[in-house]
Amino acid sequence: MTSNDNLLDAIGNTPLIRLQRSSPNPEVQIWAKLELSNPSGSLKDRIALHMIEEAERRGKLRPGMTIVEATSGNTGIALGMVAAVKGYKLRLFMLENKTLERKKMLRYWGADLVLTTKDDPDSHIWGAQALIAEDPGSYFYINQNENPDNVLAHSLGTTAEIAQQLDGEIDAFVAGFGTGGTLMGAAQYFRDQGIGARIVAVEPGGEPRAKIDGLKHSSETYQPPIYDRNLLDTTIEVPEDAAYDTTRKIASREGVIAGLSSGASLWAAQQIASEMDSGNIVVVFGDRGERYFSTRLFEFD
Repeated sequence: MTSNDNLLDAIGNTPLIRLQRSSPNPEVQIWAKLELSNPSGSLKDRIALHMIEEAERRGKLRPGMTIVEATSGNTGIALGMVAAVKGYKLRLFMLENKTLERKKMLRYWGADLVLTTKDDPDSHIWGAQALIAEDPGSYFYINQNENPDNVLAHSLGTTAEIAQQLDGEIDAFVAGFGTGGTLMGAAQYFRDQGIGARIVAVEPGGEPRAKIDGLKHSSETYQPPIYDRNLLDTTIEVPEDAAYDTTRKIASREGVIAGLSSGASLWAAQQIASEMDSGNIVVVFGDRGERYFSTRLFEFD
């Protein structure tokens, strides 16, 4: 049995499971990378740890400084865990309409949580930027949307693990578009390793106001600078109702309680599978369903 020196050593090396009842094509295997099994419950554990430790190594983050970030929830939760273990103060900016579970988790870890208006989907970003401009010497801004260590965390970790788990036999990789770090990390790793996997981005479907928690739409004003659409092969827009329905089916058919972005990504993967003759599709299950208890995902007739 393996032991770890502390909780942060348990980040990564997540399971990859073959979904038994979710592929519409018997010749196409859909595999789920269970990033929700990271200690704080999402793929953001990887970037929180990597970005903080790289900032420490470069001397940009020093004892006594406060970590600042704009978050939709999962990155903030991951930062809350890492900051607690490492002893940093944390101030987070988040839209006021994010789930109650996320707000409670962040405050439980001791984060200073600043809620910003839901009328501007990027107001949390503007809030973080304004604070840093006031006193840059006292704060370290994680800035996941512009930080290349976000991409590297997924290239060196998530995608390298997937390639090893499937011996490089990957025909398509499907993940949600949030900051773009997961997609860019996969695109760069597969390109560098000569793996010809199709890179598929998932966005909320239809009109710009469609909402799938954790995913951005390409029509939004702020687009993460780390995100290069030229590295993508396909972008699939997923209708809200399809995301909710598929997320519930992940539980009833596969036994996994996953978040909404997982359902959206699986729905997109199923569309790809229907078009393929055979092969392997990897879909990222990015977070746990428990942080959606207060949403309509868990409403029952």
